[in-house]
Amino acid sequence: MLRHLLVAIVGLALGFAAYADAPGTSRSPHFVFHYPAQDAPSIVTTAQYLERERARVVDAYKVWDMPRVHVWFYSDHAALEAAAGDVAGGVPSWAYGVVTREDQIHCMSPNLTEWGPYRRRLKDIAHEFVHAMTLHMNPRFANNPRWLWESVALYEANQNVDLTDADYLRKGPPPTLAELSRLSDQRIYELGYTIGEFIVKRWGHAKLKALVLANGDTQGVLGVPLPQFERDWIAFVRKTYGP
Repeated sequence: MLRHLLVAIVGLALGFAAYADAPGTSRSPHFVFHYPAQDAPSIVTTAQYLERERARVVDAYKVWDMPRVHVWFYSDHAALEAAAGDVAGGVPSWAYGVVTREDQIHCMSPNLTEWGPYRRRLKDIAHEFVHAMTLHMNPRFANNPRWLWESVALYEANQNVDLTDADYLRKGPPPTLAELSRLSDQRIYELGYTIGEFIVKRWGHAKLKALVLANGDTQGVLGVPLPQFERDWIAFVRKTYGP
């Protein structure tokens, strides 16, 4: 009880209302967090980070009517699968988080060291929030197409990846967008940021938003057929990130 009271006091002192109204449940202005005990010491920091990221991307996409989002943290993957698997159509063993509705995010605890450093995991939570926001913008957008669904989240969460060892960009044919849209192809998590970056640098942020609303219709939004878009994107990646 005292620990949760201290969370409330610290949250208010840091400029936003983060308080616990039950063990393992805390609120900030735009989120409700449900978490295991290991996340209690960092929940204010987590909430602050997500509030900042929310403000940035909501302003960028002008999605000011986003509902309050519930964020659920889990200590083991089986619990995540049990909670979200039926709605999400399954949760792969390698998946850190999943969005089941525009106001429901499910993630592994950011304090589980086996999933990587806490600061990196915060970006994953922001990634899931971008999924929730784009689902609010376009209820038909989830994995439709997957290459854009993941690319927008990776780009907006600033999840850039070092492509130095991505030999598939230099040896043999690069992956197609159709291949990156397969759930089994995890290269989208290495390349997705570059797709968002390519779109924003060539056409501007408004066109990235328009593509979300149009489910990746590059011809209709950009005036570029998808095969040409693929070729231009790969050329951009090779020029920007390697030989």
